[in-house]
Amino acid sequence: MRCPYCRTALDEQAFECPSCQLNVNRASRLLGSLPRIMPGVEDAAALLRPREMRKLNERVRDLERRFPQIHLHVVVRNFTPDQPIELFAFWIFNGGHLAQEAHKGGENRGVLFVLDPVHHRMALMVGYGLEPFLRQQALDHLLATAAPLMREQRWLMGFLRLLDGLDLLLESAAIEAAEALGVTTTYDTGVVDGDY
Repeated sequence: MRCPYCRTALDEQAFECPSCQLNVNRASRLLGSLPRIMPGVEDAAALLRPREMRKLNERVRDLERRFPQIHLHVVVRNFTPDQPIELFAFWIFNGGHLAQEAHKGGENRGVLFVLDPVHHRMALMVGYGLEPFLRQQALDHLLATAAPLMREQRWLMGFLRLLDGLDLLLESAAIEAAEALGVTTTYDTGVVDGDY
């Protein structure tokens, strides 16, 4: 994890950034009152037509069915350009009540994608429970793969590319975690003959 403001590497247990002292309260003081954020997909900039919104919501539901421990949120808003988009994502993720009270700290397996279409910026943030499995470099790569479509204002295609990449990352993380625990993740007919 890194600070959304100064990009300093952070420990999961850190109350604030040791470099710039950013924490949730300071972010709120800096950015003002948090707008009401709806869990799930929120397109406050009205980029998607109703048909496209249905398709995006369907893809989000498919991902959440495949990985039931994940809660995915998409926030599309026009933010002021004076602060990093990662700071807005941190502010929304931690202050927007997107996670249930029982899903805090290591139990927080939420994923937040924030898009500012006016200033051509986006950020992807994951909860503490996913950070050991989804590295920042991989998340940055996902954003880079969706960026050309977003720049071309092919919004739905950009969202879907991002979600497809996230799906693959989550699948890889699940397989790695299972194999680290000794769980068989592939079917080998030479070892398993179908009996149980």
